[in-house]
Amino acid sequence: MIKEKGIEVRRGLFFNKRGEDVVISPVVFLIISIIVFSALLGFVYRSSSGALIYEQAYAKEIGLLIDKAKPGTEIYFNFDKGYEIAKKNNFPVPNTIIIDNENNIVKVSLASGGGYSYKFFSKNNADKDFKEVDNQILLIIK
Repeated sequence: MIKEKGIEVRRGLFFNKRGEDVVISPVVFLIISIIVFSALLGFVYRSSSGALIYEQAYAKEIGLLIDKAKPGTEIYFNFDKGYEIAKKNNFPVPNTIIIDNENNIVKVSLASGGGYSYKFFSKNNADKDFKEVDNQILLIIK
Protein backbone atom coordinates (compact mmCIF):
# COMPACT_ATOMS: atom_id res chain seq x y z
CA MET A 1 0.00 0.00 0.00
CA ILE A 2 1.40 3.40 -0.96
CA LYS A 3 0.26 6.76 0.41
CA GLU A 4 -0.07 9.48 -2.18
CA LYS A 5 -1.30 12.89 -1.07
CA GLY A 6 -2.84 11.43 2.11
CA ILE A 7 -4.80 8.80 0.18
CA GLU A 8 -3.93 5.13 0.42
CA VAL A 9 -3.52 3.61 -3.03
CA ARG A 10 -3.41 -0.17 -3.40
CA ARG A 11 -1.16 -1.56 -6.09
CA GLY A 12 -0.02 -5.05 -6.83
CA LEU A 13 -1.28 -8.37 -8.05
CA PHE A 14 -4.82 -8.22 -6.63
CA PHE A 15 -5.61 -4.56 -7.19
CA ASN A 16 -5.15 -2.08 -10.00
CA LYS A 17 -4.46 1.64 -9.64
CA ARG A 18 -8.08 2.44 -8.83
CA GLY A 19 -8.23 -0.10 -6.00
CA GLU A 20 -10.67 -2.36 -7.81
CA ASP A 21 -10.48 -6.11 -7.56
CA VAL A 22 -8.71 -7.66 -10.51
CA VAL A 23 -8.31 -11.32 -9.56
CA ILE A 24 -10.88 -11.91 -6.82
CA SER A 25 -14.01 -11.51 -9.00
CA PRO A 26 -12.96 -14.07 -11.64
CA VAL A 27 -11.90 -16.56 -8.93
CA VAL A 28 -15.28 -16.29 -7.19
CA PHE A 29 -17.06 -16.66 -10.53
CA LEU A 30 -14.97 -19.74 -11.34
CA ILE A 31 -15.76 -21.40 -7.98
CA ILE A 32 -19.49 -20.75 -8.33
CA SER A 33 -19.41 -22.05 -11.91
CA ILE A 34 -17.71 -25.27 -10.79
CA ILE A 35 -20.33 -25.82 -8.06
CA VAL A 36 -23.24 -25.27 -10.47
CA PHE A 37 -21.65 -27.47 -13.15
CA SER A 38 -21.07 -30.28 -10.61
CA ALA A 39 -24.71 -30.16 -9.49
CA LEU A 40 -25.82 -30.25 -13.13
CA LEU A 41 -23.61 -33.27 -13.86
CA GLY A 42 -25.04 -35.07 -10.81
CA PHE A 43 -28.58 -34.45 -12.01
CA VAL A 44 -27.76 -35.63 -15.54
CA TYR A 45 -26.12 -38.80 -14.18
CA ARG A 46 -29.18 -39.67 -12.07
CA SER A 47 -31.51 -38.89 -14.95
CA SER A 48 -29.57 -40.93 -17.46
CA SER A 49 -29.75 -44.05 -15.29
CA GLY A 50 -33.55 -43.78 -15.24
CA ALA A 51 -33.58 -43.73 -11.45
CA LEU A 52 -35.46 -40.42 -11.15
CA ILE A 53 -38.36 -41.42 -13.35
CA TYR A 54 -38.78 -44.88 -11.87
CA GLU A 55 -38.49 -43.57 -8.30
CA GLN A 56 -41.35 -41.17 -8.94
CA ALA A 57 -43.47 -43.74 -10.75
CA TYR A 58 -43.06 -46.46 -8.13
CA ALA A 59 -43.59 -44.11 -5.17
CA LYS A 60 -46.78 -42.69 -6.67
CA GLU A 61 -48.04 -46.12 -7.69
CA ILE A 62 -47.51 -47.57 -4.20
CA GLY A 63 -49.07 -44.50 -2.56
CA LEU A 64 -52.15 -44.70 -4.76
CA LEU A 65 -52.47 -48.45 -4.16
CA ILE A 66 -52.39 -47.85 -0.41
CA ASP A 67 -55.04 -45.13 -0.72
CA LYS A 68 -57.41 -47.39 -2.67
CA ALA A 69 -56.84 -50.54 -0.60
CA LYS A 70 -59.10 -51.74 2.19
CA PRO A 71 -57.87 -53.51 5.35
CA GLY A 72 -56.99 -57.14 4.68
CA THR A 73 -55.93 -56.47 1.08
CA GLU A 74 -52.84 -58.06 -0.43
CA ILE A 75 -51.53 -56.54 -3.65
CA TYR A 76 -48.73 -57.87 -5.87
CA PHE A 77 -46.96 -55.57 -8.28
CA ASN A 78 -43.94 -56.03 -10.52
CA PHE A 79 -40.74 -54.34 -9.36
CA ASP A 80 -38.31 -55.89 -11.91
CA LYS A 81 -37.13 -52.61 -13.40
CA GLY A 82 -36.65 -51.10 -9.94
CA TYR A 83 -34.42 -53.96 -8.82
CA GLU A 84 -32.50 -53.79 -12.09
CA ILE A 85 -31.78 -50.07 -11.68
CA ALA A 86 -30.86 -50.45 -7.99
CA LYS A 87 -28.39 -53.24 -8.79
CA LYS A 88 -26.94 -51.24 -11.69
CA ASN A 89 -26.36 -48.30 -9.32
CA ASN A 90 -24.88 -50.58 -6.59
CA PHE A 91 -27.70 -49.58 -4.23
CA PRO A 92 -28.74 -52.09 -1.52
CA VAL A 93 -32.00 -53.70 -2.60
CA PRO A 94 -33.60 -53.91 0.90
CA ASN A 95 -33.45 -50.09 1.14
CA THR A 96 -35.30 -49.40 -2.09
CA ILE A 97 -38.80 -48.99 -0.58
CA ILE A 98 -39.54 -47.47 2.82
CA ILE A 99 -43.11 -47.05 4.09
CA ASP A 100 -43.45 -44.59 6.97
CA ASN A 101 -46.81 -45.39 8.59
CA GLU A 102 -46.64 -42.53 11.10
CA ASN A 103 -46.23 -39.77 8.53
CA ASN A 104 -48.03 -41.61 5.66
CA ILE A 105 -45.05 -41.40 3.32
CA VAL A 106 -43.69 -43.87 0.77
CA LYS A 107 -40.04 -43.33 -0.15
CA VAL A 108 -38.46 -45.12 -3.12
CA SER A 109 -34.69 -44.89 -3.66
CA LEU A 110 -33.01 -46.61 -6.57
CA ALA A 111 -29.66 -44.80 -6.35
CA SER A 112 -27.62 -43.16 -3.63
CA GLY A 113 -28.19 -39.50 -2.97
CA GLY A 114 -31.85 -39.21 -2.23
CA GLY A 115 -34.96 -40.77 -3.59
CA TYR A 116 -38.55 -39.75 -4.13
CA SER A 117 -41.13 -39.45 -1.36
CA TYR A 118 -44.87 -39.51 -1.92
CA LYS A 119 -47.46 -38.75 0.73
CA PHE A 120 -50.49 -41.00 0.70
CA PHE A 121 -53.83 -40.10 2.26
CA SER A 122 -55.08 -43.41 3.59
CA LYS A 123 -58.39 -43.02 5.44
CA ASN A 124 -57.78 -45.94 7.75
CA ASN A 125 -55.07 -46.12 10.37
CA ALA A 126 -54.16 -49.71 9.53
CA ASP A 127 -50.55 -50.80 9.28
CA LYS A 128 -49.08 -50.98 5.82
CA ASP A 129 -46.25 -53.41 5.17
CA PHE A 130 -44.58 -55.05 2.20
CA LYS A 131 -42.59 -58.17 1.44
CA GLU A 132 -40.35 -58.95 -1.49
CA VAL A 133 -41.32 -62.09 -3.42
CA ASP A 134 -39.32 -62.95 -6.59
CA ASN A 135 -38.82 -59.41 -7.95
CA GLN A 136 -42.41 -58.62 -7.02
CA ILE A 137 -43.62 -56.61 -4.09
CA LEU A 138 -46.43 -57.94 -1.92
CA LEU A 139 -48.18 -54.97 -0.34
CA ILE A 140 -50.15 -55.93 2.77
CA ILE A 141 -52.77 -53.67 4.34
CA LYS A 142 -53.48 -55.03 7.83
